[in-house]
Amino acid sequence: MSIKTITEGNISWIHIESVTPEVIEFLRTTYRFHTLDLEDVASESTHIPKLDTYRNYLFLVLHFPQWNHSEKKVEIFEVDFFVGDTYVISIQHGKNKEMTGFFYRCLKNRRIKQDWMSGQSGFLLYNLVVSLYREARPILNNIGKHISLVEKEVFSGDQGTHLIKELAYHRRNILMFGSIIEPQRHLMTNLAHIRRPFLDESLTVYFDDVHDHLDKLWSIIEAYKENVHGLYITVESIINQRTSKVLTILTVISVSLLPHTLLFNLYGMNLPGLPLAKHPNLVWGLIIALSIGVMTGLVFVLRRMKRQGWF
Repeated sequence: MSIKTITEGNISWIHIESVTPEVIEFLRTTYRFHTLDLEDVASESTHIPKLDTYRNYLFLVLHFPQWNHSEKKVEIFEVDFFVGDTYVISIQHGKNKEMTGFFYRCLKNRRIKQDWMSGQSGFLLYNLVVSLYREARPILNNIGKHISLVEKEVFSGDQGTHLIKELAYHRRNILMFGSIIEPQRHLMTNLAHIRRPFLDESLTVYFDDVHDHLDKLWSIIEAYKENVHGLYITVESIINQRTSKVLTILTVISVSLLPHTLLFNLYGMNLPGLPLAKHPNLVWGLIIALSIGVMTGLVFVLRRMKRQGWF
C-alpha cells in the first residue's frame, strides 16, 4: 500500500500518495471513518472544498493551485485530511512534488519534525496547509511576470492578434487560481473557530494567519484580473482602430474607381446615341484622362491621410 507514516511523541502523520481499495479498507478498519467520507476519498472526481466535523475527528477536502508545465495552466490539486487526537492523515489526489517533498523533509530533518509535530495534531495540520498555500505564491508571481511582459509588448507598438490569445490564457489562469482560493478563505475561517481537544483556542491565531495569507493572494488575483481586463480592452481597441483605418483606405480606393466602373458599364451596353460612340480614339483618350485624374486625386488623398497619421 502507498501509506507512509512519521511518528513523533504521540502524534502520527500518515501520508497516502494514491488511493487504492486497500487504502480505503485500511481507513475503514483502522479508524472507522464515516462511510460518506470514505466514498469522497475513493471518488476520482474533484470535490468541492469542505469541512465535516465529528465527535472525535475532522474531515477536510482542500484545494491548492498547481502549475501544469506542459499545458501552461493552473490546475486543482486536492488533498483530503482526517484529523484526530493523535493523528493527521493526508491523502493526495494526483502527483504533487511539494506535498511529497514536505513529507520526506519532515521524515529526514529532525528539527522540522519536532517543530511540526511537538504539539497537537491540529498544529501539524496548520503547518501542512500553510506550507502548501505558500507554495502557491511563486505560481502567482510567475503569472504576474508574464502579464508585465505582455503589457510592455502592448505599449511597445506590437499589438498583434496573438496578444489577445495570450491575454485570454492569462485570464483563464487567474480565474482558475481565484476559484481555487476563494472557497478556502471561508473554510479557514470556520476551521479557526472549531473547538476540539486537538484544535483548541491556541490554534485560532495560526489558522487566522492562513486566512490572512489567502486574503493577500486574493488581493493580488483581483489586481491581476483588472490589469488583464484593461490590457485586453486596450489591445482590442487598437486592433479595431487599425481595422477601421484599413477599411477607410479601401473605401477611398473603391470610391475612386467608381467613375471607371460607370464609364465601362455605359459603353459596354452598346446603346445607340452614346456620346463619342463613333470615335473610339476619343473614348480611349477620355478613359486615360479620367485615369490620370483619379490617380492624381488618389495619391493626394492618401498622402494627406499619411501625414495625418492614418497609416
